[in-house]
Amino acid sequence: MSLAVIQETEKDIDLAYKDLNVPKIQKETSYILGQIIISMLQNFKNRLKGINLDYNDSDFNEAFIKSDKNREALLKWLKQINNKDPLEDYEFGKLKVDFEEWYYQIGGRNIEFEYQDSYLLKPKEAAAALGISTVTLNKYVKQGFEYIHHSSQNRIPKHMIYLWKDPFYSIKIQLFYQKKKILNQTPKERLKDVLEELLDFQMKYKVSTVKQAFPTIDGDGMDTLADYYEWQSLEEEFYELKEKLFRERENDI
Repeated sequence: MSLAVIQETEKDIDLAYKDLNVPKIQKETSYILGQIIISMLQNFKNRLKGINLDYNDSDFNEAFIKSDKNREALLKWLKQINNKDPLEDYEFGKLKVDFEEWYYQIGGRNIEFEYQDSYLLKPKEAAAALGISTVTLNKYVKQGFEYIHHSSQNRIPKHMIYLWKDPFYSIKIQLFYQKKKILNQTPKERLKDVLEELLDFQMKYKVSTVKQAFPTIDGDGMDTLADYYEWQSLEEEFYELKEKLFRERENDI
C-alpha cells in the first residue's frame, strides 16, 4: 500500500467518524479488515497458510464500530499494514492475538488461522519449552492455550511459548477464550462448562469462592494471577447465565 493510499484512507476514516457516517465507517472497517489479512498472508508466509473468517458486513457490532476505540484501531491497523519489518515469533503472536480480538469486537463470528507445519511444535516439545508436564499443558489448552486440532502431530504455534510466559497476554488469551466460547454455545451448554470449571478451582484451592481463595492479590506468580482473574470471570459469568436462564423460563411460562 503506497503512502498516498494510506494518507487518503486516513482522511476517509477521519471524515467518516466526523460525520458519524455509519455506512462509510462499515466500508472502511471492511476495507482495513481485508487489507490486514492480505498483509499477514504476504508478510508471514513462513508461518501462515491461510486465515478463514466467518464474517458478514451485516454482523457488524454497530455500537463498537462507531466508537473512538474502533477509530483508533483502524488507524493503528492502517499503519501496521504498511509495516514490512520482520517480526520475531513473540511479536507475531501478539499481532495475531490483537487482530483476533479486534475481529470479534467488530462483530466477527469465527476466525481460524492455518499455520505452516514447520511453525508448529509437538505437544511434548511445547511442554519442554515451558518447563511443564504434558498433563499441565492439557490444562492450559482447556484455558485457551492455542492448540491446532488436525492430523499432524505438530499442533502448538511457536509464538504460544512466549505469549504464555507473558502475564498480560496469557491472561488476555484466557479471558478472550472464555468470551469466544460463549459465542458458540447456548446458555445451558455454557452454564454446564462454567460449573465444571468452577468446581475445578474449588477443588484445587479447597474453598468455595475466589474471594476466599484470594483475600489479597500481590501479583506474584503468573499461574496464580491467571487463576484469580479466570475464577473471578467465571463467577461473574455464572450469575449472568443464571439470570438469563431464569428470565427465559419466566417468558416461557
